[in-house]
Amino acid sequence: MKTIFSTLLFVISLLVSLNVESQNPDRFPKLRERIIQAKLREIQATLKLDQVKFEEFRPIYLKYEHEISGVNFRNMARLAKVDADSLSTEDADQLIVNQLDAAKKLISIREKYYKEFRSVLTPQQIIKLYQTEAELRKKVMQEMKRRMMNR
Repeated sequence: MKTIFSTLLFVISLLVSLNVESQNPDRFPKLRERIIQAKLREIQATLKLDQVKFEEFRPIYLKYEHEISGVNFRNMARLAKVDADSLSTEDADQLIVNQLDAAKKLISIREKYYKEFRSVLTPQQIIKLYQTEAELRKKVMQEMKRRMMNR
């Protein structure tokens, strides 16, 4: 448990140091690589993968991670937090379209990689994988908000 917690803190600290507005995943290649390695350690621990399964899973996840990094999760979450009455019709329409595009992209990527993940993981492990990723994103966003408030 202590290892998982320390890995989580490491991932959060790495992700927080990224530029919030940056949508270019290749902007900080060394940092990005460290983040991915930390995520992989967390996923391996959460899914309880032995080394053989992990070595099968790793290349698939790296390809998946590269594609998923292009999804703007902030656009997806923004829809739930916005004051709809404060938006013009055009702004509201654009917000919805952006959110739908991001959701479609995410679904498309998950459909594409499901069969590959399924060749290595059980469906229950795939669910845990998605849950772990969502939890990490949530914790990173909370940490980013906390640090922005302390500036």
